Amino acid sequence: MDISQTDARALFTKGLIAVYQERIYPTSFLTSHFKKVTEPTKDISIEVERMGEKVATDVVRGTEGNRVQFTRSTEKIFLPPYYRLYFDATELDLYDRVLGSQGNVQVPIFEALLNKVADKVGTMRDMISRAIELQASNVLFSGVIQYNTGLKVDYKRKAASFVDANATSVKFSNNSTDPFAVLEAGCIFLRQVGRSPAGEFKLIIASDALAALIKNTIFTTRQNLFHMALDAVNAPMRNSNEEGATYHGTLTCGAFKVQLWAYPQYYDVLGAVNTNILQGPGVGLPAVTNTPYVPLGQATLIPEKPYFNCAFAAVPQLIGEPGQIPVQGDFVYGEFLDQRRAKHDFDIQSAPLCVPVAVDQMYTLTNLV
Repeated sequence: MDISQTDARALFTKGLIAVYQERIYPTSFLTSHFKKVTEPTKDISIEVERMGEKVATDVVRGTEGNRVQFTRSTEKIFLPPYYRLYFDATELDLYDRVLGSQGNVQVPIFEALLNKVADKVGTMRDMISRAIELQASNVLFSGVIQYNTGLKVDYKRKAASFVDANATSVKFSNNSTDPFAVLEAGCIFLRQVGRSPAGEFKLIIASDALAALIKNTIFTTRQNLFHMALDAVNAPMRNSNEEGATYHGTLTCGAFKVQLWAYPQYYDVLGAVNTNILQGPGVGLPAVTNTPYVPLGQATLIPEKPYFNCAFAAVPQLIGEPGQIPVQGDFVYGEFLDQRRAKHDFDIQSAPLCVPVAVDQMYTLTNLV
């Protein structure tokens, strides 16, 4: 295949020294508290049976004993939201170069095309991963997951698991507020109502609420007790195992320990087209709003190892050949050729749902600032 004079001149007059491609990998600190399970069914369900912490009583020898009655379990069924993204590989410049080689495909070009396709598929997976992280945020801070289709899942969290600092006058920014007593009340709720046997809990706190806590007079006064190490409030430390979160130390709140975790991560929400940001002559880009996963002024207290699951249900499939096993997993990939439209599509599907099996193992504080 002949090369044009223009293209040939470019080989000698210019060189591409680097490529900047913005791809920000998703973080998964909130999702990391949900154990991943996969199911081959469209719906998922959980069974709830409450036993409490009853104590056995002794009886006289030779008697029948005390009869124990167990309550019936309650089954809850959920339909997870369904995500499906795809892109057309024929829109890639490298696709045309491979197609125009007329059978004499150069290995580097073909490898570059495969790498580009893998990168685009990975980007789509990142988008779904952020949606799962947003689900986890909704569970931890409101207990309700709202679907774009209009449906929603409401886990019916107890009213006592939400504390409005405006109504109860326990703002961290108020120097008369004892933050240790506020957090101790949350720990007691998780222990007595949430039935968590843990003695140490995690506080996932918004950046502004953490700043207000650190400036609180009662908080700072106790940190000055150098000869009494009740707390260990350290300089921020990034823990690679915690996916984007920052550990700020541990507090003693009554008989409990509370770890301070900040999660200064965001996701993009597209708005109206902003004509002040030009992609080309007269072409505007959508305005982007950076929204934090941890809502401003809020914090949620959970056990170190809460009983939460992230369930991946089956995605829509067709019945195939006899003996074919349905595909199940967190992400299902597909490739489709449309001869009539001359399209070569790659897609990814997923049907995840974050489920707080122990729904009472969350304690949310709002309006802390």
